[in-house]
Amino acid sequence: MQGQHAAHASEALRRAKFKFPGRQKIIESRKWGFTKFSRADYLKYKSEGRIVPDGVNAKLLGNHGRLEKRAPGKAFLEAVA
Repeated sequence: MQGQHAAHASEALRRAKFKFPGRQKIIESRKWGFTKFSRADYLKYKSEGRIVPDGVNAKLLGNHGRLEKRAPGKAFLEAVA
């Protein structure tokens, strides 16, 4: 976890796991939220305007598809790595 409240959140989750039956693990992810993108990639794509919210996930706009369905100024995008 990153941020100023990471230690408090980790301790709260550690204490809460005793309230649930079974074995619970606390895992810190390198991903941004529930997306498949790393934090650095997500912030880069967000600044480029290539991330579209999709519920709790996010979609990455690629360079495939019909040109008439693209927003003005977004006709040609860089290739997705």
